[in-house]
Amino acid sequence: MEIQELTSRGRFLFFGAPKRLEVFKFVNGKRGAKDIARKSGRTFVQTLQDLRKMRDLELIKPKLDKKGKVVKGQGSTVFEKVPLLRHVSIRYFQDSIKAKKKFDKQARTKQKKVKDRQLQRISIPTEGQILDICRSREDQLYEFKCAGTETRKITKEICAFANTKSGGIILYGIDDDGTVSGSDKHRQELDQSLQNSIRNSISPSPIVAIKERDLLGQKVLLIIVPPWNRRDIYYYEGRVVIRKGTNVIVATPGECRKLHSGLYVI
Repeated sequence: MEIQELTSRGRFLFFGAPKRLEVFKFVNGKRGAKDIARKSGRTFVQTLQDLRKMRDLELIKPKLDKKGKVVKGQGSTVFEKVPLLRHVSIRYFQDSIKAKKKFDKQARTKQKKVKDRQLQRISIPTEGQILDICRSREDQLYEFKCAGTETRKITKEICAFANTKSGGIILYGIDDDGTVSGSDKHRQELDQSLQNSIRNSISPSPIVAIKERDLLGQKVLLIIVPPWNRRDIYYYEGRVVIRKGTNVIVATPGECRKLHSGLYVI
């Protein structure tokens, strides 16, 4: 791989992320994640997430000893920069941080319009269409969750949908076989617990909306996840997850690189 490609990936990853760049600065083939977290001022979990992102983009790699085994430091993997980046000045990546400030100023004026436009790109089904979906069962766009499903499981599905081209809708109150069983929560109740879970588990936090529908005398809640914006990569508890068919899977390094390049995986 050429150095131009690596530095482009680095500028993309560190764009507006000075703390992540600080973590990268302390990667030297000697420090484990705990030591890097202490020196950079990041939490251990944040440092692990940063290191995974750098590894996915092949900016760093695990250090190996003479026997080819991964070196550990304080119980975590020791990483080193790939050879082509070992002598690249950190200042080169700091330019992207300055560019982010200008970008943010322009983006703030458009934020509300972008949110509305994203949600409008999802076609919200009518009561009749929901019944058709129940008969057709789950697919790439629709996921059923029965009443009582753990919020954590729903949050993971949201993250997976958020990394796909079309987004998706989670129908809460529908059993796996398509039976309409109804929701055990009011819309506001589910929204509050779900938004808290999203903030705690997904980074960055995606935009979702919850709509209520009356179906065969039962309340069904539709959790609407907008399509991927081709910019933010959504991590669930430190891992990139995507939806393929009816399954939530962890993205491969190749798929992560594709997403970081602004290309759809699915």
